[in-house]
Amino acid sequence: MLTTVVRPYVPDVFAYRRRRTREVLVGKVGVGGKNPIRLQSMTTTDTMDTEATFRQSVKMIEAGCEIVRITAPTVDDARAIGKIKDMLVKAGYDAPIVADIHFSPAAATEAAEFCEKVRINPGNFVDTKRFAVKEYTDAQYEEELERIESRFTPLVEKLKRLGRACRIGTN
Repeated sequence: MLTTVVRPYVPDVFAYRRRRTREVLVGKVGVGGKNPIRLQSMTTTDTMDTEATFRQSVKMIEAGCEIVRITAPTVDDARAIGKIKDMLVKAGYDAPIVADIHFSPAAATEAAEFCEKVRINPGNFVDTKRFAVKEYTDAQYEEELERIESRFTPLVEKLKRLGRACRIGTN
């Protein structure tokens, strides 16, 4: 019998309990709240190869994937997701599509037109400068926050207007 506490937040490794969260809809799929844990995966094809990405998405959906993630590093990739989404709908599939964005607010804004969810990381959303500056003065830090807000706010407003979800996090 295991009697010691493994971690303070896991008092019993044999009694699973989820944290309370609120439900977020990704298309018609409820995530969080009282919904079951959702199965999602990401395609490994080149997004610009719309036929290959469509085929892989179909395989994932038919294997039980409820949410399909597709990378969109550029605006052209985001537009390609729109074509892939159209192909899926025409083939009778309604699994929500998530655009996985890095370094491109323009790609995120374009992807919002086609995807039920846009997934961004705030640390690399605004530009490609890969943490060139590690220490900021208070004034520089404030400037960076204002710059990020000016690029991020239009995406948030568009997602709200279209009723789309957004995942914000870090890896």
